Amino acid sequence: MLITTPLATPMAVVNLNWGGGVTGPKKVVVASDLPVDCLLGNDLETSAWAEVELEAHAAMLGIPGHIFALTRAQAKKQKGQGDLDPGRMDQVLPKSRGSKGKSLPTIPPSTVDSTSEEEEFPPCAETTPEELEADTAELLGEGGPAREELSVAQQTCPTLEGLRQQAVKQENGDVSDFHRVYWEDNLLYTEARDPKPGAARRLVIPQEYRKFLLTLAHDIPLARHLGQMKTWDRLVPLFHWPRMSEETKEFCKSCETCQDSGKTGGTPKAPLFPLPVVGVPFERVGVDIVGPLDPPTASGNRFILVVVDHATRYPEAIPLRTTTAPAVAKALLGIFSRVGLPKEVVSERGSNFMSAYLKAMWKECGVTYKFTTPYHPQTNGLVERFNKTLKGMIMGLPEKLRRRWDILLPCLLFAYREVPQKGVGFSPSELLFGHPVRGPLTLVKEGWEQPLKAPKQDIVDYVLGLRSRMAEYMKKASKNLQASQELQKQWHDQKAVLVQYQPGQKVWVLEPVAPRALQDKWSGPHTIVEKKGEVTYLVDLGTARSPLRVLHVNRLKPYYDRADLTLLMATDEG
Repeated sequence: MLITTPLATPMAVVNLNWGGGVTGPKKVVVASDLPVDCLLGNDLETSAWAEVELEAHAAMLGIPGHIFALTRAQAKKQKGQGDLDPGRMDQVLPKSRGSKGKSLPTIPPSTVDSTSEEEEFPPCAETTPEELEADTAELLGEGGPAREELSVAQQTCPTLEGLRQQAVKQENGDVSDFHRVYWEDNLLYTEARDPKPGAARRLVIPQEYRKFLLTLAHDIPLARHLGQMKTWDRLVPLFHWPRMSEETKEFCKSCETCQDSGKTGGTPKAPLFPLPVVGVPFERVGVDIVGPLDPPTASGNRFILVVVDHATRYPEAIPLRTTTAPAVAKALLGIFSRVGLPKEVVSERGSNFMSAYLKAMWKECGVTYKFTTPYHPQTNGLVERFNKTLKGMIMGLPEKLRRRWDILLPCLLFAYREVPQKGVGFSPSELLFGHPVRGPLTLVKEGWEQPLKAPKQDIVDYVLGLRSRMAEYMKKASKNLQASQELQKQWHDQKAVLVQYQPGQKVWVLEPVAPRALQDKWSGPHTIVEKKGEVTYLVDLGTARSPLRVLHVNRLKPYYDRADLTLLMATDEG
């Protein structure tokens, strides 16, 4: 029980010594016994003697019949905070949650022996009725119409004319309809003629109140944007109106929060448009950079410049310390000095590949350069697939050799070039050189067999035979590659849909990097400026750094405006 009778007790100043050479004066109350049961400690050195009125603080913090004691955790927390004011209770006790960070008041020591029956404390900050109403509206939604207003709307809404006629027919004895429609207490209801146990009758909703119910079922915090089916499941046991399923679907689809977070699902993938098959080695090449690969090798190499021939699948890979435009250009010229200058180069949109330095080199060499659509590596899929294989081969090295991958890179390339490629039916080396390369297995076989003497052949005959052989290989490889592309396109396009956008249309753009857990997946809405190709569009992103950008259609999805939806609902049912 709390003590309600004021205590008039004498005070005294006592010089205390609690060990460790620490002494000091303390104000104490002189009494023959304690007014309440309490716990005492001997850690006076770290204690804060808060001289406050017991009843006032106990009542304020809701701790009936107890006196405040300083716990070890509180004492430890106070170390390093300097001397505590013994008249400040907020230095000992945690702040009240209802105070919104405000400190408790200072209690002068003289109030301990005060005979006043009531101490003045400012009340904790409370929620005003207006704030409570606003918070409740945000949580539960705005209030609905009055019963009388709903009844009048049911009797006058043009979209309910058919249901009102059904109610009249059924009242006259017509039982042909599957559902009952009837008036009760001036409200229109519908229910199944043979309802399931526990099924409630469904209130018929006029058009002007449907958006209100859809908002409650989907948008408010207690609904939390759980999708079309769950929104429908909330509504259908209680309410009914014409086209309720379609309007629920369109309402959820036009939710900007769901579109922004990706809940409405992505648009179907666009059909596959393979690059044309090339029949001449190193006429078209794909270029990319792998890395950084950490830790770097002993030579300081952290990157790999990769070049893959589209005709033969023959790869080249050069280790690099840096990916500056001059370093990349030097490595490319080293490769092209062996295989010849290509007619066409396909690369990503890295700053090194798009630099003026490389563009000038391509122009000087008569090379046409094409860049992939931003964040759509499938355009350069041949190189990307080789990059994955190459990184897997490096990771497959023993750990002690992994940091020497730049020295072992020729061995890894030989392993890849030697074996046939599934799409073309020949190995890259065989397509490029016109014969299989001599590898470890060939050496073993030759060691077991009697050495065979190669037949002597005139050099002209050799060259003619090599040309004929390579022409045959490339013809077969092109045919196999064409068949492989057609099969891949057939499988890919089974569920593909070529979505078309019009200039001025609003769209969402998929973010290029994996978002954090609470980060939106899509940005927008943005505006389509023009169509650039079969599956590419110029989009106005509205950013200062890159306002216009060409994007692949797979990174876009339509933006649905709820204002347009509301107009459509009124037009269709009006």
